Amino acid sequence: MDSPSLKADSDEYLMQQVQQRDESAFSLLVQRHTQSIHAFIYRLCGNQSDAEDITQETFLRLWQRAAHWTPDTVQFSTWLHQIARNLCIDQFRRERSRKRTLIQETIEFADSSIETIETAAQKQAIRAAIRTLPERQRTAIVLCQVQGWTQQDAAKVLDTTVDGVQALIGRARRSLRGILVTNNE
Repeated sequence: MDSPSLKADSDEYLMQQVQQRDESAFSLLVQRHTQSIHAFIYRLCGNQSDAEDITQETFLRLWQRAAHWTPDTVQFSTWLHQIARNLCIDQFRRERSRKRTLIQETIEFADSSIETIETAAQKQAIRAAIRTLPERQRTAIVLCQVQGWTQQDAAKVLDTTVDGVQALIGRARRSLRGILVTNNE
């Protein structure tokens, strides 16, 4: 089953081993991707406790659904981020049904414009504005601007085209500008 073209330490090779129920390969993938997945989830949900729970659930799903991953259709990291995003969406829906706040803490936002902002109040205003964005726009911003993903990879996670990602980012930026201008008047 192993593809001779895969390097023995690549995610794809390790994932093939996980599909054969290799716990050590699974452990390596968890070690390799926990920090990135946790950061992604935290930026989407804004709550440390939820981020920890969803991160654990993401890796549990990886183990449970390993047979569903096919190396020829999607990169492992993209597939893993899709799992994490779907779990976040599920969490958002559960919270909404219980009439809780979708996001309880701030989201990190590392756009170049935020680096020039000097006061904590200005940064907080931007974070609060980001929390109001629709989920798809927030995901596009987090993947492309915070995590440094290419728009092509973000398009795979969002199940859209590169043009679709660009449109989401454009709408998010326009919304943020409008919110921030209104709040400063």
